[in-house]
Amino acid sequence: MKRIVLIMIPILLIALGLYFLFRPEVKETSSAPKETTPTSTTVQTYVKENYTTKNGLIVDYKDAKEPHYLAESIGLYMEYLVMVNDSKTFQQQVSILQKNFLTENHFIKWEATEKTTTNAIVDDFRITEALYQASEKFHYPSYKTLADQLIANTQKYSSIKNVPVDFYDFVQKKKASTLHLSYLNIQAMQHFNYNKKAYSPIQNVTAQPFFTEVFQNEQFEYADQKEVNMIDQMLIALAYYDKNGTIEPNFDKFLQTELASKGKIYARYDRDTQKPNSENESSAVYAFLTQYFNKTNQTKNGKITTELLSKMDTSNPETTHFFDYINKEITLKK
Repeated sequence: MKRIVLIMIPILLIALGLYFLFRPEVKETSSAPKETTPTSTTVQTYVKENYTTKNGLIVDYKDAKEPHYLAESIGLYMEYLVMVNDSKTFQQQVSILQKNFLTENHFIKWEATEKTTTNAIVDDFRITEALYQASEKFHYPSYKTLADQLIANTQKYSSIKNVPVDFYDFVQKKKASTLHLSYLNIQAMQHFNYNKKAYSPIQNVTAQPFFTEVFQNEQFEYADQKEVNMIDQMLIALAYYDKNGTIEPNFDKFLQTELASKGKIYARYDRDTQKPNSENESSAVYAFLTQYFNKTNQTKNGKITTELLSKMDTSNPETTHFFDYINKEITLKK
């Protein structure tokens, strides 16, 4: 018996050697897109050193006593990484997204906590659009496949009569009744073939001179009766232009008049008096203003707001929210 075994062993080894020598070539599938050369790495280094925790998540403020890890942050960072052609860091963020924000049923939690039970469509749109863009830029179809899975839930559950709503509670199985117009992302909605009715709120909203911010029960409402948040206003103005291909004249006139008379735009205004509520300015407001003026071919105003944006101090990550920091960098890179 031992002799038979000893004879068979070399025969088996020869057979295995011949198999591996002459077997058909198997093309391996990579688990990540081909690594690219980023056009810039300054922001990535800064984010890693100042806003990234040991678990890889992006925090809202450095050394915050009560830190928040938001889908908003990772979505904005993914958007920036596509812009600067950084496939390696983008893939790292996708892995963090899958590990910390995605549920088994393909919902995106708006915050990376065990207690979070809702998405937010603003994050869904931003993240899926970044995945879509990365799929094209990095020639990696798996990103589009993931985006399709995620947006399918958004379309199915975060809508009422084909009109998007703010969020869906995937534990309680209840959806919001409101839509904040600033949450809309026209480019993402067009990529994923949203129904025509989904655009009706942004197509029909008007400004006097400020936009109404909320759409509910087929009616437009104010988010706050007295105070106007200019971040929301600018995001609505951008979505309005993206869908309608034109400016909202009353709001645009307010911006031009305010910029010409004061040389700046403030962060918050009184809705009735149209006067600023404080002397505070916002880097995010200037970022969105710059994007708006550039999109609408108002070159002179675009240069003014770009200069104002550049002067905004976002150098202290302990007092600068990641939203303000990264929107500044996204805008200056465009």
